[in-house]
Amino acid sequence: MKWGHFIRGSAEPAPVGRPDYYRRELADSLFVRSADALPVKSFVPEDHTEPSAVATAEACHRRYGVYPLNFSFPRPKLMPRIKGSRPHFLSSTIPGEPFSFDTWDAYLEEYRSSYFALSTKKGGWDTFRHLEVLFSGAIPLLPRLSAANPYSLAHFPKRALISVMQTLEREGPALPDEHTRQFFREYATKRLSSRAMAENLATMSGISGSRVLYLDQGLATRTDYLSAFTLIGLSELSGLTVIPAYQPDYLYEDYTGDTRRLYGRGFGYTTVLPTAAKSTESLDRADARTAAGTRDLVALADSCESIVVGNYDGNRELVEELVQAGIPAQRFVCIVGSDLVPDRALFRAMAGSEMTFFVREFPGA
Repeated sequence: MKWGHFIRGSAEPAPVGRPDYYRRELADSLFVRSADALPVKSFVPEDHTEPSAVATAEACHRRYGVYPLNFSFPRPKLMPRIKGSRPHFLSSTIPGEPFSFDTWDAYLEEYRSSYFALSTKKGGWDTFRHLEVLFSGAIPLLPRLSAANPYSLAHFPKRALISVMQTLEREGPALPDEHTRQFFREYATKRLSSRAMAENLATMSGISGSRVLYLDQGLATRTDYLSAFTLIGLSELSGLTVIPAYQPDYLYEDYTGDTRRLYGRGFGYTTVLPTAAKSTESLDRADARTAAGTRDLVALADSCESIVVGNYDGNRELVEELVQAGIPAQRFVCIVGSDLVPDRALFRAMAGSEMTFFVREFPGA
């Protein structure tokens, strides 16, 4: 394996300079734009089921000592209500290829006009594009998903997605019938919203008490999708008082900055939370690494029954400082959300820790 492959954690070539890199994963026969005259097919049987989120999480924990966590969709109400026909079989938006959409709505409109959209594995299997496709009422096509680790994209309807992909590869272009479209619509709405993902995290971690400290020092100034989606979801749960240690202002409705300067142009996650959800107990990030700031963080952590660490890799030193200051390790719920799979040493450390860990990417194809 070459050094660049080792750094990426994959033996696959990097797509740099190859705008057709992801396009190559889909059979040429499926690059059909118009939906006219295509047959209608049932891709999902009437009795089709997917494993429950809890059952999958428990099985993952038995295997790896951690729970799975995926990206989620912060604005589930954007799911189209009109189920009518669409002009396009396959969306023209292809991963890795440049696009010129000025707004997120214009970007989603292309998916809303299509039945299917190519949405491949990139740095890892979990990408926000899968959700943008699903919550536009379309179905993402994920080549090679059948070879992925059982706990990659653990929260997604993988059985149905694999069935759709294999059927199209075997039988050629066809349009999904109403039952198939309704299945994906209902699954996404019930299980892939940020609130639903946060409910699963709270259930599996056994978050206790009403006060939850959300710790991610970098999130205030730099977007981390998984951390941002998790904070949004937890803030929407009733019965919890979620206190961001360092408040990311761009997540709240009263933000007046230029969201286009944020990662991904701010599409999907900015100005989602009501201003009333802001906490008056959040700390000043400018004081984060000072002695006074550390004392304030320890005091705030001590006042909370649970501490969710939105980006464990980026906040490991803070976590260690809090534990050394006397905050019990059992209070911590830590998220490892890198595109790259944790190495064996980290998996062993997480499995043996008194903290609870959630992981986004798992070993395998």
